[in-house]
Amino acid sequence: MTISTFEMIVATTLQLGIDGDPPFRGSDAEVDKVRVHATLGFMDGATGLLIKLGVRFVVFGAVFFIAARRNPKVIIPVKWATPVVALTFALLNTTLYWALRPVLELATLGALGFAMPLVVNIVLLYATVKLFAWEKLPRFVAKSKHGDQKKPEPGDAKPLFTIDGIFTTMWMALILTAAHGVLWFALDYIPNA
Repeated sequence: MTISTFEMIVATTLQLGIDGDPPFRGSDAEVDKVRVHATLGFMDGATGLLIKLGVRFVVFGAVFFIAARRNPKVIIPVKWATPVVALTFALLNTTLYWALRPVLELATLGALGFAMPLVVNIVLLYATVKLFAWEKLPRFVAKSKHGDQKKPEPGDAKPLFTIDGIFTTMWMALILTAAHGVLWFALDYIPNA
């Protein structure tokens, strides 16, 4: 029985390792630790930031979609605006959250550290609503469900995203904070554990 060159290369590589050193032989815990760090290595740098932004976009999109369907005071007048709102909040959450939290903790001298994610998400939600209420952004008239073709009045145009009332804003911020906590656990805590 002859051994091909390919089989010899594979056997040598398996015995010596790719760089010529003997392969890593450690305890099962060390092997598992190396394997976990090798598989979660992509969560660093720009790739990790884009993965976290994408996951936040999907999760916050689901939160905004469900909230707008369940609560009549969370108003997204056109269907295609939900991903736009979710992407805006995800961008704010990913970029500004880590900058805003230490500033607010310093301002309160750490007294509200346990409630700081809720406070930051209230600020970010308020910023998102104000961004879409900005006068220079285009307004949209939602089509009626009955299909009648009346001309839109100047007062019919609405921003892409509004929340009516302080309690609805608090309710929405609480749901977004719960989603943010799940995302923090899944994307930040587990990969670093």
